[in-house]
Order: sequence, then C-alpha cells, then structure tokens
Amino acid sequence: MKGVAFGEAVRATMAEIWAHKLRSGLTLFGVILGTLAVVLMVTLIEGVKVMVWDGIRGLGFDGVMFVSARPPEDLTERKKQGISRGLSARDLAVVREGAESLQAVAAVQISERVVTARGVARRARVHGVTPSYADVHDREVRSGRWFVPSDEEERRKVAVLGAELAETLFGTDNPVGREVRIGEALFRVVGVQTRLGNRFANSGWTRREMQGVLIPLATYAAAVQGGERVAILSVRTADKENLHLVKAEVERLLRRAHRGITDFEVENIADEILRAEKEITVLLRNWTIVLASIAGISLLVGGVGIYSVMKISLVERLYEIGLRKAIGATDGAILLQFLVESTTLSALGGVLGCGLGALLAALLSPQFEAGLPLSPLGLGLGISFAVAAGAFAGVFPSLSASRLTPVEALRG
Repeated sequence: MKGVAFGEAVRATMAEIWAHKLRSGLTLFGVILGTLAVVLMVTLIEGVKVMVWDGIRGLGFDGVMFVSARPPEDLTERKKQGISRGLSARDLAVVREGAESLQAVAAVQISERVVTARGVARRARVHGVTPSYADVHDREVRSGRWFVPSDEEERRKVAVLGAELAETLFGTDNPVGREVRIGEALFRVVGVQTRLGNRFANSGWTRREMQGVLIPLATYAAAVQGGERVAILSVRTADKENLHLVKAEVERLLRRAHRGITDFEVENIADEILRAEKEITVLLRNWTIVLASIAGISLLVGGVGIYSVMKISLVERLYEIGLRKAIGATDGAILLQFLVESTTLSALGGVLGCGLGALLAALLSPQFEAGLPLSPLGLGLGISFAVAAGAFAGVFPSLSASRLTPVEALRG
C-alpha cells in the first residue's frame, strides 16, 4: 500500500508540474543553475588539480637535488682552493658509488650556442648530459630514442632536441635522422623530448630545456667545450622523508673528494617542491571552499523558489486537501504528497542541471591539455544537494498541509 501511495504521489506531482508549466519552469531554473554551479565548480577544481599535479610531476624535480660549483665561503678554504679539482665528471662516480640512498646521479654541463637546421638559426642552451639524466629527471622522448651508454663512450655526435626547439627548426616535420649544426659541429638528431610541465606548472629550467638541445657529456667536452668541469650534478633519492640526511651524505662525499674544500653547493630542489606542493594544496582547498560556497548559495536560492511554489500550491489546493481528509486521507499521506512534490521538482532540476554541466564541461575540455573529464563527485554532490534542498524546502509546507483539519481546509 505504501508503494501504491508513493507511486500515486509521484503521478500527482508530475501532473501538478505539467499543469503549471511556467511556474514549475521558473522554479526549476533556480535548481538547474544551482546544480550546474556545483557540477561545474567541482569538475573545474578537480581538473585544475590534475593539471597542477601532472605539471609538477612533469618537471622532473621529485626527489631531486642539484650540486653546483661555487667559491668556498671559508677564508682558509679559499686560500687552499687550488688543491681541489672542482666539480667535475669524476665526482659522478664518487657520489654514485658512495651514497646509499640515491636512485640515480647525472652530470650536466651547459653553454649557449647557435643551433642551425634547414636554414633556420636559433641561439639555444646546449646541455651536455650523461645518459642517466633521463633517470634522474624522468625525461622521455616523443619520437626517436634517448642516449645510450655507447653514445657517451664513443663520443658520438648525436642530439636530442627540446620540444620547442624541434618545432622552431623543423615545424611539423619529424627531426629524427636529420642533422643540426651546433656551433661548428654537425650532430644527428636521434630523439625529440616530450613537453615538460604545462601551463599550470613550469620552471625556468624546464622552459630553457624545451628550447634547447641535449648531447652526450663526453661529446660536449670533445666538440663544444673541453675540460672535465661540469656545471651541475643532479642526484635523485626515493627517501623524501629524510632529504636533509641525503643532502648531508652528498656534501660529506664531495667534501672528502675535494680534499676538504667546500667549493660546491647542494640545492635541495626536492624540499622546495614539497613546500610548493603544500602551498598549492592549501590554495586549491581555499578555492574549493569559495567555489563551493558560491554553488551552495545558488542552490539555496533554488530551495527558496521551491519553498515559495509549495506555499502557493498549498493555498491553491486547500479544498483538495480538505476533501481528501474528509474521505479518510491520513496526515502521513498528505505529508508524503507534498514532500514528494518538492523533492521530485528539485530532483528533476538536479538531473537537468547535471546534464547541462556535462555539456559545458565537454565544451571547456579543449582548453585543458589533459582534457576536463566530468567529475563523478560533482554529479553526485549536485544531485544530492538539489534533492536535499528540495526536501528541506518542502518540509514546512508539507507539515502545514498535513496538520490541517478537514473543516479548516474546506473552509479555506
């Protein structure tokens, strides 16, 4: 019997909505906008979160530290600086073999040269790197291959182009197998890097790398700029909870290799990334609160509309309520009728709002590099909040209707 009563309440509700199309449409408009706001806000926030975290991971600084050359700060060490060979490629083996908490170590030397191909010339940063550079910084190629150990050992004149430099020199053509001139030397392109970071997360280092070219470190020393000195040692650790201990270990190994001279600096990029991630997390949480509040206010406005419609409906249907009570309808049946009507109205608005939100998300998706997938959380919250707002808005009118006596209702 309860199922029959509920079904009849739904049928009567749809008949009432259809009988007052304009009024119901205006009421639905408020709920639709509120639900649309919830779905779109949550989807945008989730989409931005994915883009930000993907961008940060794409930078390749997760668990990474830079060791760079610098003059000693201690006056005594400055006087004895000549006994240290400085930061060189030989330090690569010192750190790699001596440190227990490192995943990978790479050496990098940097300079600027004119890079020419097909008559197009650009001044770009040339990175001389060891093959392990890809392991340290999670570098991948979109076409071709990365350096192999034999490239380094045989000092092959091969190059991997940054994504933006490849587009500048070759346009939409595939550069793999073509030749580029770096300074006065010819190099064969063996690979093109994937893009690093994205519009939400990037750094000067990765931008210059995308606009530059990478070659084996040994080839760099032979064909571009001689010497054993390197600009940077990149080290990567999986022990992100003890970054200060890893840093101390690297400093100890290098100080011993440099005969007690601290002519280097260990820059804890990984720690800076962790701090930045915490700041971004707080910022995104604050934006979520702000946008959720805006969406909540929109749904509140929709709830007020439903409340107004239910009050009007109550006044219009006093005679019907009195007649139903006179022939035996219970307070619960009347309460159910009005609650179902308000909830159905809000649920219908919620479904339409979710559909419109899905459409807008699809239209906005091309503006995001990774797309803008519709958030199931946003859909769930949108419909849930809409139904909750409708049920809450209908409680008072429903109670008022159910408590009327037949005489009061018929008199009205």
